[in-house]
Amino acid sequence: MNHEDLVLEAANHYYKGEFDSAIDALDRAIELKPDFAEAWYNKGVTFSVMGRVEEEIGAYDHALSINPRYAEAWNNKASALGRLGRYGEALEAADKAVELNPGFPVAWCNKGAALSALDKELEAIEAYEKAIAIQGNYVEAWYNKAVSLQNLNKPKGALKAYNRALELNPDYPDALYNRAGLLVSTGEREKAASDLKRAIELEPSLGEKALADEVLRTLLP
Repeated sequence: MNHEDLVLEAANHYYKGEFDSAIDALDRAIELKPDFAEAWYNKGVTFSVMGRVEEEIGAYDHALSINPRYAEAWNNKASALGRLGRYGEALEAADKAVELNPGFPVAWCNKGAALSALDKELEAIEAYEKAIAIQGNYVEAWYNKAVSLQNLNKPKGALKAYNRALELNPDYPDALYNRAGLLVSTGEREKAASDLKRAIELEPSLGEKALADEVLRTLLP
């Protein structure tokens, strides 16, 4: 079996949820062709779903040492670094991804997330808007833009962005939860209660979060 066949075998294992077997197939592909950047990248993706973030980053770094212009690897590395709270490094990686591929909406969204985590909300919003300009139905970018606007105390803009996110995905629990808080502030308690109820149905842990919020807990039955 050649290295390309082994990558296909790994993909088959991956989609069946057989992640250890996928890693084994990718390792065999890499033994046959150590400079096979795609295999290293796929190994990183597999480590991601396994929650092995440090190994995930290491795999992307191997891919990038072979192909420094691998925009997808830079983007995924940015996401992984963000999950570890390494936001400055995440921003650098996302910047590299969008430099290599300016039409990459996920990379713009990851850049926005890193900027937001660094308390650079205006720049984060610009990045989310870049993502939305490329892909208008990008739910996560609309949601993240709403959060940044809410953090900047711009409730009208935030509500508009939450509304758009929920048009695209009516069952987005975090968007429903956050919109409930905004609706309370505008006096729309009935709509807010409906949003909160649906959010908790979709994600029961949000009930405990609402109990800890002095405004939202007044909406609970």
